[in-house]
Amino acid sequence: MRTFAKYLITLLGGFALGIIAIGLLIASLFSGFNANFGEKQNPELTEAGLLYLKIEGDVAERKSSNPLDDLMLAGEESDPSFGLDQILNGLKKAEKDPNVKGILLDCGGYLGGMATAEEIRMALTQFQRSGKAVVAYSGMYSELGYYIASSAKTVICNPKGLLEFDGISSKIVMYKGLFDKLGVDFQVFKAGKYKSAVEPFIQESMSAENREQITQYITSLYQYQLSEIAKNRNIPFDSLWSIAMHGSAQMPASALKLKLFDGLAYETQAKESLAKNAKLMASKAPWLSFYDYALDVDPYPYSENKIAVVYAVGDILPGKQNPDNQIGSTTFINNLKMAQNDPDIKAIVIRINSPGGSAFASDEMAHEIIACKKVKPVIISFGDVSASGGYYMGCVGDSIFALPNTITGSIGVFALLPNTQALFGEKLGLNYETVELGDFSAGWRPDRPLNDKEKAMMQTMISGIYDDFIATVAAGRKMSPDQVRALAEGRVYSAIDAKKLGLIDGLGGIDRAILSASRKAKTKDFRVVYYPEQKDWLSALFDKEDVAKSQWAMAAKSSGLPVQTIQEAQKIQHLVGPQYLLPWSVKMH
Repeated sequence: MRTFAKYLITLLGGFALGIIAIGLLIASLFSGFNANFGEKQNPELTEAGLLYLKIEGDVAERKSSNPLDDLMLAGEESDPSFGLDQILNGLKKAEKDPNVKGILLDCGGYLGGMATAEEIRMALTQFQRSGKAVVAYSGMYSELGYYIASSAKTVICNPKGLLEFDGISSKIVMYKGLFDKLGVDFQVFKAGKYKSAVEPFIQESMSAENREQITQYITSLYQYQLSEIAKNRNIPFDSLWSIAMHGSAQMPASALKLKLFDGLAYETQAKESLAKNAKLMASKAPWLSFYDYALDVDPYPYSENKIAVVYAVGDILPGKQNPDNQIGSTTFINNLKMAQNDPDIKAIVIRINSPGGSAFASDEMAHEIIACKKVKPVIISFGDVSASGGYYMGCVGDSIFALPNTITGSIGVFALLPNTQALFGEKLGLNYETVELGDFSAGWRPDRPLNDKEKAMMQTMISGIYDDFIATVAAGRKMSPDQVRALAEGRVYSAIDAKKLGLIDGLGGIDRAILSASRKAKTKDFRVVYYPEQKDWLSALFDKEDVAKSQWAMAAKSSGLPVQTIQEAQKIQHLVGPQYLLPWSVKMH
């Protein structure tokens, strides 16, 4: 009995200590939350003042609702990363706010997508149309960072800084040599001569067809970019092209001489320049972080009528949403149905930013979009990239809008099957024995390549899926199958070229798509709601998917690698079944 009492007391004591520890942990978490965003509850400028907007790294479609992301930045001076939605909505608010007289823009470290840069640039231009000033200042400007900055009335660089203004390239890592050393080769089945996603696995250099299409679309993208800079900087296009091709403006003094900068100065002087433009005294003008100012901004007045924006961002796969920036078809369909079944939602905008993925999942989502548009208008908005499976699911909407530098198309399909015979048999000494009942019962085996019958069956399946892709695009875009085939073959296009070919309806960002949706629904009075709905911080804290996302961010922070690079390494495990997938990740270098 005494032993039992001793054990019970020990147990209760341990339980009490556990409760105390949990209480202390929760208290520290709340303390972290208060430190991180307890003081950021919609601060306002109560008198005429200025905003400081810093955009660096990648910019996601939406700001994360995961509190772990903000907690990771506790003790650091930088603001948590922006979402594109937060930047656009914050600029709409600032445009109408009489106390906001100007913005100091530091976007030199921007490393996001091209269409995202375009959308930010358009919003800054709209802000300045209200008569308010934007002065861009940075120590160093990336290519796209400068593109955003060039929309400002005044562009200033640190005298010891650097400008990346040297053209555009697309880099592809070829894996064949690595897999050769491992004793692995790949059996490829594809439809579309430009469907080059398989090339890194089977070739040591890119094909002539792939080099041709990449050259064509990056030329289109860069010509558009320089033409926009030429308008803002009042520099002839041919001069800008020559400067970029020869790398003549890398150093600040050279860039100033070539009129890419208005001045070389330090941040204090840049702030004084903005204050002067805004007709304020630099020493007395109040400043506010744009991140704080734009926190939880809703620029739309309350209305019973709603337009829903349903986000579809990342690689496409069947099933529930995965944490590493992917579109789960089941999750997407559930969000779409919620918007479809809400009688107050008068129209739906689907925002797609995806290079594609699973052919099966893409078709599932396209089928549900077709069903949805029988109930209410469905407008498609393309982000940085909406190609292959991303284009497949979007082509069935009522209308498609994309930014001029969106990458789209890639109408094709492929499947990759690894042949590990040399690795398993010769290097590892493994032997597989099977008993087969039926010509195709064994399916893929790691110890041998497919035989001729199995290869023929796979190619027949891929060709059939490609025919379905052609038919879906033809029906969605009101074209003949032959017209689509002439544009297909896996070829990639800029949105400028895609519009000329009839693959999209118009050029514009998400605001253009929302406006089109309201017109299609015949409603001028509306507010915008978003799917998937953002979780409250407590739900997000205990959500395994949000925790996993934070783990990616923590790995990136500790390794110094971009989150996208770490996620890319995980992609291959999701290449199950036939794929509608863009051949490469799209970034400007």
